[in-house]
Amino acid sequence: MTGGLLSVLMAGAGSALAAPPHDDVPAFADGRHQLILLRPQQSLPPVRLFRLEGGTLDLAALRGTPILLNFFASWCAACRTELPVLDQLARSVAHDRLQVVAVSEDRSDRDRVGRFVGSLGLKTLPICLDPNGYVAQQGDGSGRTAPFILHGMPITYLISASGLVIGYLQGAADWSSSAAADLFVYLRRN
Repeated sequence: MTGGLLSVLMAGAGSALAAPPHDDVPAFADGRHQLILLRPQQSLPPVRLFRLEGGTLDLAALRGTPILLNFFASWCAACRTELPVLDQLARSVAHDRLQVVAVSEDRSDRDRVGRFVGSLGLKTLPICLDPNGYVAQQGDGSGRTAPFILHGMPITYLISASGLVIGYLQGAADWSSSAAADLFVYLRRN
């Protein structure tokens, strides 16, 4: 997938940092985190995720609904803070308004991820696994060619209802803020 989303993300990462918000995407930033918009926006590539409890989740089946696609790891302190917030968000929104999906980048077994998720008391948030790095890879460009790049942990990609990957936010964000609510409205309309 060298000409796809990966190439755009790798080539545009530096310029995206300096790019001002385009179109009518609401600003979403705080003192430490900022939504990085992708230019050009790309369609969500075909992605099938393995669910923690078994089975798969095809992201293409969610088209028509905006998606927050969060990548986390059990060793990440900020992930431990953000995942319960995402679980609460998943519980509070109707699934036709927003889908929140978390993907573990742990290379360990399913049981370890399950224990980590259990220790956080997550009940609603769909947890998926990417133990081989087929869905996401480190931002240095090494390893497999995966559709999403990890510039750090946690990282959340925002996907509009029409299936466009709008951008990403690195770090634990305040998904309960009014700025996040404005962003969710934008994702539903686009």
